[in-house]
Amino acid sequence: MTCLDVLTRLGIADAYEWLSPCWKDSPETVMPSLEPANFRVAREFSGLPESLDAPLQDVASQIIGSDDLRRLFRHCQGLIYDDLGFNVVDSRNWPQQVEILGEETSLFYLLVALGAIPRMQAIHQQMGIPEQVTRDTCTHFPAALERYRLRTGKLGVGPEALYWLRNHTTGSLFCLGRLEFMLKPFRGPLTAWRHRSSLRVIALATEGNDYDTEGLVAGEQITSDGWTSAFSESSDKVSGSPISPTGYAQRKGVDLPLDEWERVLSYGDLIYEVHIPEGGGMTRAAVKDSMQQATEFFPRHFPQQQAVAFACSSWILNPELEHVYHAESNMVRWQRELYLYPTWSGTRAGLHFIFGSGDFDLQTAPRDTSLRRALLDHVAADGRLIGGGMFLLLEDFEHYGEQVYRAKWPHTLDTLASA
Repeated sequence: MTCLDVLTRLGIADAYEWLSPCWKDSPETVMPSLEPANFRVAREFSGLPESLDAPLQDVASQIIGSDDLRRLFRHCQGLIYDDLGFNVVDSRNWPQQVEILGEETSLFYLLVALGAIPRMQAIHQQMGIPEQVTRDTCTHFPAALERYRLRTGKLGVGPEALYWLRNHTTGSLFCLGRLEFMLKPFRGPLTAWRHRSSLRVIALATEGNDYDTEGLVAGEQITSDGWTSAFSESSDKVSGSPISPTGYAQRKGVDLPLDEWERVLSYGDLIYEVHIPEGGGMTRAAVKDSMQQATEFFPRHFPQQQAVAFACSSWILNPELEHVYHAESNMVRWQRELYLYPTWSGTRAGLHFIFGSGDFDLQTAPRDTSLRRALLDHVAADGRLIGGGMFLLLEDFEHYGEQVYRAKWPHTLDTLASA
Protein backbone atom coordinates (compact mmCIF):
# COMPACT_ATOMS: atom_id res chain seq x y z
CA MET A 1 0.00 0.00 0.00
CA THR A 2 1.74 3.17 -1.17
CA CYS A 3 1.72 6.43 0.71
CA LEU A 4 0.07 8.21 -2.22
CA ASP A 5 -2.72 5.61 -2.33
CA VAL A 6 -3.51 6.16 1.35
CA LEU A 7 -3.28 9.95 1.21
CA THR A 8 -5.46 10.07 -1.91
CA ARG A 9 -8.22 8.05 -0.28
CA LEU A 10 -8.01 10.29 2.78
CA GLY A 11 -8.30 13.41 0.63
CA ILE A 12 -4.88 14.82 1.52
CA ALA A 13 -2.78 13.84 -1.50
CA ASP A 14 -1.49 17.42 -1.69
CA ALA A 15 0.42 16.72 1.55
CA TYR A 16 2.44 13.94 -0.09
CA GLU A 17 5.70 15.92 -0.02
CA TRP A 18 5.48 16.32 3.76
CA LEU A 19 4.10 12.90 4.68
CA SER A 20 5.91 10.57 2.29
CA PRO A 21 9.35 10.41 3.99
CA CYS A 22 10.09 7.10 5.72
CA TRP A 23 6.74 5.62 4.66
CA LYS A 24 6.31 2.00 5.71
CA ASP A 25 3.48 -0.40 4.96
CA SER A 26 2.23 -0.20 8.50
CA PRO A 27 0.82 -3.35 10.10
CA GLU A 28 -2.87 -3.69 10.78
CA THR A 29 -2.48 -3.93 14.56
CA VAL A 30 -3.97 -1.24 16.78
CA MET A 31 -1.29 0.95 18.34
CA PRO A 32 -1.18 1.25 22.15
CA SER A 33 -1.77 5.01 21.86
CA LEU A 34 -5.29 4.30 20.61
CA GLU A 35 -6.31 2.10 23.53
CA PRO A 36 -8.61 4.15 25.83
CA ALA A 37 -6.90 2.95 28.99
CA ASN A 38 -3.54 4.15 27.64
CA PHE A 39 -4.49 7.55 26.28
CA ARG A 40 -6.47 8.30 29.44
CA VAL A 41 -3.38 7.67 31.57
CA ALA A 42 -1.32 9.87 29.24
CA ARG A 43 -4.00 12.56 29.28
CA GLU A 44 -4.06 12.62 33.08
CA PHE A 45 -0.27 12.63 33.39
CA SER A 46 -0.01 15.60 31.04
CA GLY A 47 -2.48 17.65 33.05
CA LEU A 48 -5.33 17.66 30.52
CA PRO A 49 -8.99 17.56 31.64
CA GLU A 50 -11.10 14.40 31.90
CA SER A 51 -13.68 15.96 29.58
CA LEU A 52 -11.37 15.07 26.66
CA ASP A 53 -11.81 11.32 27.17
CA ALA A 54 -15.11 10.94 25.33
CA PRO A 55 -14.15 12.91 22.18
CA LEU A 56 -10.75 11.22 22.10
CA GLN A 57 -12.37 7.79 22.33
CA ASP A 58 -14.71 8.67 19.46
CA VAL A 59 -11.81 9.64 17.20
CA ALA A 60 -9.73 6.65 18.32
CA SER A 61 -12.61 4.38 17.29
CA GLN A 62 -12.72 6.03 13.87
CA ILE A 63 -8.98 5.48 13.43
CA ILE A 64 -9.21 1.84 14.54
CA GLY A 65 -12.03 1.25 12.09
CA SER A 66 -10.15 2.58 9.06
CA ASP A 67 -7.12 0.87 7.52
CA ASP A 68 -6.00 4.16 5.99
CA LEU A 69 -6.35 6.20 9.20
CA ARG A 70 -4.46 3.51 11.14
CA ARG A 71 -1.63 3.66 8.62
CA LEU A 72 -1.57 7.47 8.74
CA PHE A 73 -1.66 7.52 12.54
CA ARG A 74 1.21 5.07 12.89
CA HIS A 75 3.18 6.95 10.26
CA CYS A 76 2.71 10.32 12.00
CA GLN A 77 3.83 8.94 15.35
CA GLY A 78 6.77 7.21 13.68
CA LEU A 79 7.95 10.42 12.02
CA ILE A 80 7.70 12.45 15.22
CA TYR A 81 9.14 9.95 17.69
CA ASP A 82 11.00 7.12 15.94
CA ASP A 83 12.43 8.19 12.57
CA LEU A 84 15.05 10.57 13.93
CA GLY A 85 16.40 11.27 10.44
CA PHE A 86 13.11 12.97 9.57
CA ASN A 87 13.28 16.76 9.82
CA VAL A 88 10.60 17.02 12.47
CA VAL A 89 10.00 20.72 11.81
CA ASP A 90 8.44 19.68 8.49
CA SER A 91 5.50 18.25 10.44
CA ARG A 92 4.22 21.82 10.74
CA ASN A 93 3.24 21.48 7.05
CA TRP A 94 0.98 18.49 7.62
CA PRO A 95 -2.68 19.07 6.67
CA GLN A 96 -4.86 20.92 9.14
CA GLN A 97 -7.78 18.71 8.17
CA VAL A 98 -8.12 15.11 7.01
CA GLU A 99 -11.26 14.81 4.91
CA ILE A 100 -12.71 11.76 6.65
CA LEU A 101 -12.24 13.32 10.09
CA GLY A 102 -13.19 16.90 9.31
CA GLU A 103 -12.92 19.18 12.34
CA GLU A 104 -11.99 16.21 14.53
CA THR A 105 -8.57 16.12 12.83
CA SER A 106 -7.27 18.19 15.76
CA LEU A 107 -8.16 15.30 18.09
CA PHE A 108 -6.32 12.89 15.76
CA TYR A 109 -3.22 15.05 16.26
CA LEU A 110 -3.83 15.19 20.00
CA LEU A 111 -3.77 11.38 20.10
CA VAL A 112 -0.50 11.51 18.15
CA ALA A 113 0.81 13.98 20.73
CA LEU A 114 -0.24 11.90 23.74
CA GLY A 115 1.94 9.10 22.37
CA ALA A 116 4.88 11.18 23.62
CA ILE A 117 3.99 10.60 27.27
CA PRO A 118 4.86 6.89 27.70
CA ARG A 119 7.98 7.36 25.59
CA MET A 120 9.11 10.27 27.76
CA GLN A 121 8.35 8.37 30.95
CA ALA A 122 10.41 5.41 29.76
CA ILE A 123 13.49 7.40 28.79
CA HIS A 124 13.33 9.54 31.93
CA GLN A 125 13.18 6.40 34.07
CA GLN A 126 16.25 5.04 32.28
CA MET A 127 18.06 8.31 32.96
CA GLY A 128 17.04 8.42 36.60
CA ILE A 129 15.04 11.63 36.19
CA PRO A 130 12.67 12.33 39.12
CA GLU A 131 9.03 11.75 38.24
CA GLN A 132 8.10 15.30 39.26
CA VAL A 133 10.46 16.66 36.62
CA THR A 134 8.81 14.38 34.06
CA ARG A 135 5.36 15.64 35.05
CA ASP A 136 6.46 19.26 35.01
CA THR A 137 7.94 18.81 31.54
CA CYS A 138 4.41 18.14 30.24
CA THR A 139 3.44 21.82 30.53
CA HIS A 140 3.55 21.96 26.73
CA PHE A 141 0.27 20.04 26.49
CA PRO A 142 -2.23 22.32 28.30
CA ALA A 143 -0.58 25.39 26.77
CA ALA A 144 -0.79 23.99 23.23
CA LEU A 145 -4.46 23.07 23.65
CA GLU A 146 -5.34 26.49 25.02
CA ARG A 147 -3.48 28.26 22.23
CA TYR A 148 -5.28 26.14 19.64
CA ARG A 149 -8.66 26.75 21.28
CA LEU A 150 -8.11 30.52 21.27
CA ARG A 151 -7.15 30.43 17.59
CA THR A 152 -9.80 28.02 16.27
CA GLY A 153 -12.41 27.49 18.96
CA LYS A 154 -11.86 23.70 18.72
CA LEU A 155 -10.55 20.92 20.94
CA GLY A 156 -7.18 19.40 20.22
CA VAL A 157 -4.02 20.64 18.56
CA GLY A 158 -2.80 21.38 15.08
CA PRO A 159 0.18 19.66 13.46
CA GLU A 160 2.34 22.70 14.27
CA ALA A 161 2.32 21.60 17.93
CA LEU A 162 3.90 18.19 17.31
CA TYR A 163 7.52 18.89 16.34
CA TRP A 164 8.48 20.12 19.82
CA LEU A 165 7.54 16.77 21.37
CA ARG A 166 10.62 15.08 19.97
CA ASN A 167 12.57 16.99 22.61
CA HIS A 168 10.46 15.24 25.25
CA THR A 169 10.88 11.73 23.87
CA THR A 170 14.63 11.97 23.31
CA GLY A 171 15.29 13.08 26.88
CA SER A 172 16.51 16.49 25.76
CA LEU A 173 14.11 18.91 27.47
CA PHE A 174 13.51 19.32 31.20
CA CYS A 175 11.24 21.67 33.10
CA LEU A 176 12.89 22.75 36.35
CA GLY A 177 10.64 25.15 38.16
CA ARG A 178 9.42 28.06 36.03
CA LEU A 179 11.75 27.49 33.07
CA GLU A 180 12.69 24.67 30.71
CA PHE A 181 16.26 23.81 29.74
CA MET A 182 18.18 21.84 27.12
CA LEU A 183 21.88 21.13 26.75
CA LYS A 184 22.78 22.72 23.41
CA PRO A 185 25.73 24.28 21.59
CA PHE A 186 25.74 28.08 21.67
CA ARG A 187 24.66 29.60 18.34
CA GLY A 188 24.82 33.32 19.10
CA PRO A 189 26.68 35.58 16.60
CA LEU A 190 29.30 36.71 19.11
CA THR A 191 32.22 35.85 21.33
CA ALA A 192 32.35 36.91 24.98
CA TRP A 193 35.51 38.01 26.78
CA ARG A 194 36.33 38.49 30.46
CA HIS A 195 38.94 40.82 31.91
CA ARG A 196 41.36 38.70 33.90
CA SER A 197 41.55 40.98 36.95
CA SER A 198 38.36 43.10 37.04
CA LEU A 199 36.19 40.17 35.75
CA ARG A 200 34.20 42.56 33.55
CA VAL A 201 32.61 40.95 30.47
CA ILE A 202 32.28 42.29 26.95
CA ALA A 203 30.72 40.64 23.91
CA LEU A 204 32.08 41.22 20.40
CA ALA A 205 29.98 40.57 17.32
CA THR A 206 31.30 37.97 14.92
CA GLU A 207 32.40 39.20 11.51
CA GLY A 208 29.89 40.04 8.80
CA ASN A 209 26.70 40.80 10.73
CA ASP A 210 24.58 43.59 9.26
CA TYR A 211 23.20 46.14 11.74
CA ASP A 212 21.02 49.21 11.42
CA THR A 213 21.89 52.58 12.90
CA GLU A 214 20.51 51.52 16.31
CA GLY A 215 22.73 48.46 16.42
CA LEU A 216 19.95 45.93 15.83
CA VAL A 217 20.21 43.17 13.23
CA ALA A 218 19.16 44.63 9.90
CA GLY A 219 18.33 41.39 8.11
CA GLU A 220 17.10 42.21 4.63
CA GLN A 221 16.35 45.78 5.62
CA ILE A 222 19.89 47.15 5.77
CA THR A 223 20.10 50.66 4.34
CA SER A 224 22.89 52.98 3.29
CA ASP A 225 23.35 54.15 6.88
CA GLY A 226 23.62 50.60 8.22
CA TRP A 227 26.94 48.92 8.92
CA THR A 228 28.61 45.51 9.02
CA SER A 229 30.56 44.14 11.97
CA ALA A 230 34.24 43.30 11.72
CA PHE A 231 36.27 40.94 13.87
CA SER A 232 39.94 40.00 13.87
CA GLU A 233 42.28 38.16 16.19
CA SER A 234 46.07 38.30 16.30
CA SER A 235 48.70 36.92 18.63
CA ASP A 236 48.30 39.77 21.10
CA LYS A 237 44.77 41.18 20.73
CA VAL A 238 41.25 40.77 19.40
CA SER A 239 39.43 43.59 17.69
CA GLY A 240 35.75 43.91 16.97
CA SER A 241 32.40 45.60 17.36
CA PRO A 242 31.21 45.56 20.98
CA ILE A 243 27.67 44.64 21.97
CA SER A 244 26.09 46.42 24.91
CA PRO A 245 24.48 44.21 27.59
CA THR A 246 21.26 46.09 26.76
CA GLY A 247 21.22 44.30 23.39
CA TYR A 248 22.61 46.78 20.86
CA ALA A 249 25.77 46.40 18.77
CA GLN A 250 28.04 49.43 18.50
CA ARG A 251 29.73 50.61 15.34
CA LYS A 252 32.93 51.90 16.98
CA GLY A 253 35.34 49.01 17.39
CA VAL A 254 37.46 48.12 20.40
CA ASP A 255 40.77 46.30 20.94
CA LEU A 256 41.14 43.73 23.72
CA PRO A 257 44.74 42.85 24.67
CA LEU A 258 44.94 39.10 25.16
CA ASP A 259 47.21 39.42 28.15
CA GLU A 260 44.28 41.17 29.87
CA TRP A 261 41.24 39.48 28.33
CA GLU A 262 40.28 35.81 27.90
CA ARG A 263 37.57 34.23 25.77
CA VAL A 264 34.75 32.78 27.89
CA LEU A 265 32.01 32.03 25.32
CA SER A 266 32.18 31.10 21.63
CA TYR A 267 29.98 29.59 18.95
CA GLY A 268 29.59 25.88 19.68
CA ASP A 269 30.30 26.04 23.42
CA LEU A 270 27.88 23.96 25.48
CA ILE A 271 25.15 25.99 27.19
CA TYR A 272 21.93 25.52 29.11
CA GLU A 273 19.47 26.68 26.47
CA VAL A 274 16.54 28.32 28.24
CA HIS A 275 12.92 28.00 27.12
CA ILE A 276 10.09 29.97 28.70
CA PRO A 277 6.79 28.08 28.96
CA GLU A 278 3.64 30.14 28.58
CA GLY A 279 2.03 31.65 31.66
CA GLY A 280 2.90 34.29 34.19
CA GLY A 281 4.84 34.01 37.39
CA MET A 282 8.27 34.94 36.03
CA THR A 283 9.18 36.61 39.30
CA ARG A 284 12.80 37.25 40.13
CA ALA A 285 12.69 34.59 42.85
CA ALA A 286 11.01 31.97 40.62
CA VAL A 287 13.42 32.51 37.74
CA LYS A 288 16.47 32.48 39.97
CA ASP A 289 15.29 29.27 41.66
CA SER A 290 14.68 27.63 38.27
CA MET A 291 18.14 28.53 37.00
CA GLN A 292 19.69 27.38 40.27
CA GLN A 293 17.96 24.02 39.81
CA ALA A 294 19.51 23.74 36.34
CA THR A 295 23.02 24.30 37.72
CA GLU A 296 22.47 21.30 40.01
CA PHE A 297 20.35 19.05 37.75
CA PHE A 298 22.56 18.88 34.67
CA PRO A 299 25.90 18.13 36.37
CA ARG A 300 24.13 15.35 38.29
CA HIS A 301 22.48 13.72 35.27
CA PHE A 302 24.93 14.71 32.52
CA PRO A 303 28.30 14.78 34.32
CA GLN A 304 30.30 14.45 31.09
CA GLN A 305 28.77 17.56 29.50
CA GLN A 306 30.00 20.74 31.11
CA ALA A 307 28.10 23.90 30.15
CA VAL A 308 29.56 27.41 30.45
CA ALA A 309 26.46 29.61 30.33
CA PHE A 310 22.72 30.01 30.14
CA ALA A 311 21.61 31.29 26.73
CA CYS A 312 18.61 31.53 24.42
CA SER A 313 16.79 33.71 21.94
CA SER A 314 13.15 34.76 22.29
CA TRP A 315 10.61 37.51 21.68
CA ILE A 316 10.75 38.07 25.45
CA LEU A 317 14.35 39.31 24.96
CA ASN A 318 13.31 42.17 22.69
CA PRO A 319 15.72 44.93 23.80
CA GLU A 320 13.04 47.54 23.10
CA LEU A 321 10.64 45.90 25.55
CA GLU A 322 11.60 48.10 28.49
CA HIS A 323 10.57 51.13 26.43
CA VAL A 324 7.34 49.54 25.20
CA TYR A 325 6.19 47.75 28.37
CA HIS A 326 6.36 48.93 31.96
CA ALA A 327 9.85 48.96 33.36
CA GLU A 328 9.15 46.88 36.46
CA SER A 329 7.47 43.98 34.67
CA ASN A 330 8.92 40.54 35.40
CA MET A 331 10.17 40.17 31.82
CA VAL A 332 12.04 43.47 31.85
CA ARG A 333 13.49 42.77 35.28
CA TRP A 334 14.77 39.41 33.99
CA GLN A 335 16.38 41.11 30.98
CA ARG A 336 18.42 43.35 33.28
CA GLU A 337 20.13 40.33 34.84
CA LEU A 338 21.30 39.04 31.44
CA TYR A 339 23.70 40.03 28.69
CA LEU A 340 21.40 40.77 25.76
CA TYR A 341 22.48 40.66 22.12
CA PRO A 342 20.67 41.39 18.83
CA THR A 343 19.26 38.65 16.62
CA TRP A 344 17.17 38.63 13.46
CA SER A 345 13.54 37.69 14.07
CA GLY A 346 11.32 39.68 11.74
CA THR A 347 9.08 42.49 12.95
CA ARG A 348 6.18 40.58 14.53
CA ALA A 349 8.03 38.30 16.95
CA GLY A 350 5.98 36.68 19.70
CA LEU A 351 2.51 37.44 18.40
CA HIS A 352 1.72 33.73 18.03
CA PHE A 353 2.37 33.23 21.75
CA ILE A 354 0.71 36.43 22.90
CA PHE A 355 -2.46 36.27 20.81
CA GLY A 356 -2.61 32.63 19.69
CA SER A 357 -1.90 33.61 16.09
CA GLY A 358 0.52 35.77 14.15
CA ASP A 359 -2.40 37.29 12.25
CA PHE A 360 -4.79 39.56 14.07
CA ASP A 361 -6.91 42.66 13.60
CA LEU A 362 -5.65 45.65 15.57
CA GLN A 363 -9.22 46.79 16.10
CA THR A 364 -10.59 43.51 17.46
CA ALA A 365 -7.57 41.84 19.08
CA PRO A 366 -8.07 41.24 22.84
CA ARG A 367 -6.72 43.94 25.14
CA ASP A 368 -7.35 42.02 28.36
CA THR A 369 -3.78 42.13 29.73
CA SER A 370 -1.32 44.96 30.20
CA LEU A 371 1.16 43.21 27.87
CA ARG A 372 -1.37 42.84 25.07
CA ARG A 373 -2.43 46.46 25.41
CA ALA A 374 1.15 47.70 25.37
CA LEU A 375 2.13 45.67 22.30
CA LEU A 376 -1.04 46.52 20.39
CA ASP A 377 -0.46 50.22 21.04
CA HIS A 378 3.15 49.82 19.89
CA VAL A 379 2.15 48.08 16.65
CA ALA A 380 -0.61 50.64 16.03
CA ALA A 381 2.06 53.34 16.20
CA ASP A 382 4.03 51.53 13.45
CA GLY A 383 6.35 49.96 15.99
CA ARG A 384 8.04 46.64 15.32
CA LEU A 385 8.14 43.61 17.58
CA ILE A 386 11.55 41.97 17.43
CA GLY A 387 13.26 39.20 19.31
CA GLY A 388 16.67 39.08 20.91
CA GLY A 389 19.23 36.79 22.48
CA MET A 390 20.88 36.52 25.87
CA PHE A 391 23.60 34.78 27.79
CA LEU A 392 24.51 34.57 31.46
CA LEU A 393 27.83 32.95 32.23
CA LEU A 394 27.56 30.29 34.92
CA GLU A 395 30.40 31.83 36.89
CA ASP A 396 28.35 35.04 37.09
CA PHE A 397 25.17 33.35 38.30
CA GLU A 398 26.18 33.92 41.93
CA HIS A 399 25.67 37.64 41.24
CA TYR A 400 22.12 37.16 39.96
CA GLY A 401 20.07 40.11 41.18
CA GLU A 402 22.94 42.58 40.88
CA GLN A 403 22.56 43.33 37.14
CA VAL A 404 26.24 42.44 36.95
CA TYR A 405 26.74 43.11 33.21
CA ARG A 406 24.88 46.39 33.04
CA ALA A 407 26.38 47.68 36.26
CA LYS A 408 29.93 47.29 34.93
CA TRP A 409 29.28 48.23 31.32
CA PRO A 410 29.92 52.02 31.33
CA HIS A 411 33.22 51.54 33.15
CA THR A 412 34.17 48.78 30.74
CA LEU A 413 33.77 51.05 27.71
CA ASP A 414 35.42 54.00 29.43
CA THR A 415 38.45 51.87 30.26
CA LEU A 416 38.78 50.64 26.69
CA ALA A 417 38.34 54.14 25.26
CA SER A 418 41.14 55.53 27.39
CA ALA A 419 43.53 52.66 26.73
